[in-house]
Amino acid sequence: MFFEQRQLTRTMQLALRPHGLYVCERNGQGRTILEFEMPYEEVLPVRVERTSTTPQLKWLPFALFWVTSSVLQHAAKRPGGLTNVEWAAAFGAGLLLIGGYLYGRNNWWKHFTLGTARATINLLDRPGQRHALDHFAHALDQRTKAYLKEHYAAVNPLGIIEPQLQRLHWLKHLNVVSEAEARALATRLTGQVPTAPLVSMGQVLDAPYVN
Repeated sequence: MFFEQRQLTRTMQLALRPHGLYVCERNGQGRTILEFEMPYEEVLPVRVERTSTTPQLKWLPFALFWVTSSVLQHAAKRPGGLTNVEWAAAFGAGLLLIGGYLYGRNNWWKHFTLGTARATINLLDRPGQRHALDHFAHALDQRTKAYLKEHYAAVNPLGIIEPQLQRLHWLKHLNVVSEAEARALATRLTGQVPTAPLVSMGQVLDAPYVN
C-alpha cells in the first residue's frame, strides 16, 4: 500500500513494505532529505491525532477598519465617489481574502499526525485525503499485527519456555493476540492452564496439567 502527499515545499511518501513501514521525505526540488524503513517490530502502537493551528488573525479587524476608512476617504475627495469598477474590484478583493482564509483553514492549518512507537509523521489533513489517511493508518495497524502474529505467535513446547512466555506477553500487550489466544498458546507451551494461583490450606499449588 502506498500514500503520497505533495506540498509546496516537500513531498511525503509512505508505503507498507514486506518487513516494515517505508517513509521518504523530499524537498521542493525532489531531493531526498529523509528516508528510512521502520521494522514492523517497532511500529506498534499506531496512534492517530488531528489538530488545527488556525491563526487567530487578531489584527484583521484593525486592517479591515483601516482599509474601509481609506476607501471612504478616497471616495469623499472625488465628486462622483467610487466607480462601479472600483467597487467591483474592492468586493472581489474581499471575496479573495475570505476564500484564501477558508482554503487555508481546510488545507494549510489542519494537521494529521501518524504516531508509532519510534517515530511521529506529520502530514496535512486535507479534505480530499482524509479517507486515504485513515485507511492507511488502519492498514498499517492491521498489517503490523498480522506480521507480528505470523512471525512471533508460534510456540514450541520443546524449546525454552520462559522467552516464549515473555514473547506472548509482549504480543498480548500490543493487542496482537487476544487474552484467550494468549492463554491457549501458553497452555500449549507449558501444558498448564494459566489461571489464578490455587491455594489450599494456606499453600499455593501448581496449576493443573492438561497433557
